[in-house]
Amino acid sequence: MIIDRALEILNSKDNIRVLYENDPIWIESVDTENRKATISIVGTAQTMEVPISSLTDTGSPS
Repeated sequence: MIIDRALEILNSKDNIRVLYENDPIWIESVDTENRKATISIVGTAQTMEVPISSLTDTGSPS
């Protein structure tokens, strides 16, 4: 995924399905300078910082 798309998803009112290592996630924040996103895995309390390039935009609503 590219930074602009991550920001678009973060600011969207729609729920857009995004995956990290095949797990559905929420983008909590985007660090454009370091090209990283803070994400939380859906259904867990797990939060982590990952490279934006490792996220997959499915393009479909979640």
